[in-house]
Amino acid sequence: MFVCVCLKIVVGGKNKYLINGKLAQPNQVQNLFHSVQLNVNNPHFLIMQGRITKVLNMKPMEILSMLEEAAGTRMYENKKEAALKTLEKKQTKVDEINKLLEKDILPALEKLRREKSQYMQWANGNAELDRLKRFCVAFEYVQAEKIRDNSIHVVEEMKIKMTGIDEQTDKTQGEISELEKQIKALTQAREASMGGEVKALSDKVDSLSNEVTRELSKLTNMEDTLQGEEKNAEKVT
Repeated sequence: MFVCVCLKIVVGGKNKYLINGKLAQPNQVQNLFHSVQLNVNNPHFLIMQGRITKVLNMKPMEILSMLEEAAGTRMYENKKEAALKTLEKKQTKVDEINKLLEKDILPALEKLRREKSQYMQWANGNAELDRLKRFCVAFEYVQAEKIRDNSIHVVEEMKIKMTGIDEQTDKTQGEISELEKQIKALTQAREASMGGEVKALSDKVDSLSNEVTRELSKLTNMEDTLQGEEKNAEKVT
């Protein structure tokens, strides 16, 4: 069993990596070599001819690095360093997100919560206000119906009173006419007799005049009362 790794170089384009003829990513190729302790980026696992003396003259740290590369442990150190760098970048991003949450998002969220609470209070108050308005309108409607019914009753009573006053006025006017006739007859009799009965007739005339004055006063009061009742009837209507 063998594995074929190819690099296809495209002029003016993007290079392509192939594993057994299938398109692969560069990191997949690198991981494949790392899995067999081969690092193509730093090939210390292969000492070419003419470089043995250079290897022998290496410092201890360089030799250790070469051994790590040859043993494949360096690959994991590189991955560890890359992972730590990635973790550091992610932690920086997390810190930025937490800072953004603390300074901007959380205060805005708290503000929205307060506004929501205030809106709910306003909505509840508005609903209660509408309910009370409907209650007041219903109460005013019932009161208006009662006033209307009472007004009709009052108008009927005033009409009856006005009819009675008219009848009383007509009666009073008839009495006044009758008294005026009697005064006229007595005056004529006084002028005709001019005798001992003149004084008695004069007294009677004076008495009748006073009675006429009282009846006229009563008539005036009734007319005033009638006018007042008519005005009240108009207001009620």
